Amino acid sequence: MALVEYRTFRRKCLDYMRGDSDTSVMNQVHDLAWHTVVFRTLNEARRIEPDRLVNGALWELTTAGYASLMTLGIRRLVDKNPKTDSVWNVIALVERRPELLTREKFICYDGLPYDYEAVQRTYIQSLDMSGGGHVGWLPTSGPEAWAMSEIMHKAFDRLAGNPVKRKRIDTVDLSILAALRDRLLHPAIEKVCAMADRRVAHAERIAEGSETAPIVTYNDIDDALRQIVYVANFLSTSFFYDAAFGSVVRTPQFNVLEALDKPWVTTDNLEKLNRYWHDLSVSMDGWANTAQDEFLLSRQ
Repeated sequence: MALVEYRTFRRKCLDYMRGDSDTSVMNQVHDLAWHTVVFRTLNEARRIEPDRLVNGALWELTTAGYASLMTLGIRRLVDKNPKTDSVWNVIALVERRPELLTREKFICYDGLPYDYEAVQRTYIQSLDMSGGGHVGWLPTSGPEAWAMSEIMHKAFDRLAGNPVKRKRIDTVDLSILAALRDRLLHPAIEKVCAMADRRVAHAERIAEGSETAPIVTYNDIDDALRQIVYVANFLSTSFFYDAAFGSVVRTPQFNVLEALDKPWVTTDNLEKLNRYWHDLSVSMDGWANTAQDEFLLSRQ
C-alpha cells in the first residue's frame, strides 16, 4: 500500500514537472528557452551587421515583447500560488510528504528488488559457464533487475548523505530541498520577479525617495532561467531518478532563419502601409473622443 501511495505521489510530481500540459514546468521552460534563442539570434544579427537599417518601431516591439515574455514567464515558474504549475510548488509538494522519501520506496516503487546482492548471486549461479561464461543482456526492470537496483541504491546514497550502513528506512536529506528552494531565491530570479511585479504585470507608482524598480539585463534573464533549469532537472533526474530535459531548446522542424535576409515589405507598398497607419490611428483616437457619449448621453 505504501508503494502504491509513493507511485501516485511520484507520478503527480513528474506530471507537474514534464507532463503533456502546456503549463507543465518543462513546457514552460521550453517556451522561454525558444524565445531566448530567437531573440538573441536576432540581436546577434544586429551586432554583426551594425550598418544594416532595421525598422525602429519593429525592433522596439520585439525587445519589449521579449522582456515581457521572459520576466512574466520566469515569475510564473517560481510562483507560490498552490494552484499553479511551478518549480516552487513541486518542491512544496515534496516537502509535505517527507514520510514517502525513503530508500525502500525510491528503489522498489516499480518492482525492483531491494536486496540486489541476493538476486545477483542467484543470477550468477544460474549462468551456464560451459560455453565460456557468455553473459546476455541484464534486465533493467522487475524483480530480477539487480544491476538497476544497485544503481538506484547508489543514487539514493547521495540523496541520503552517503550513510555508512544502508537501511530501508533511510530518508532523503531534507537540506537538499532547502538548497533547491534557496536556488529559486537566486538574486537574478528575485530581480526578474521584482521587475515583473512592479513594472510588467503591475504599474507600480514609485513614491518620491523610494527604491525604484530594478532594471533587468539580458544576462540576468539568462541567469534566472539557468537556475530554474538546474533545479527542475535535478528534481526530475536525481530526486525521482527519471528523464532529464534533454534539449532545453526545442529542436525546430523548419528553418528558423528563413526569409530573415528579406525586407518586411517592398518599397512600393510603403504608401499603403502609411495610409493604414493613419486610418488605424484615427480609429483608435475615436475611442477617447466618444467617451462622453458612452457614459453621459445614454443616461439623459
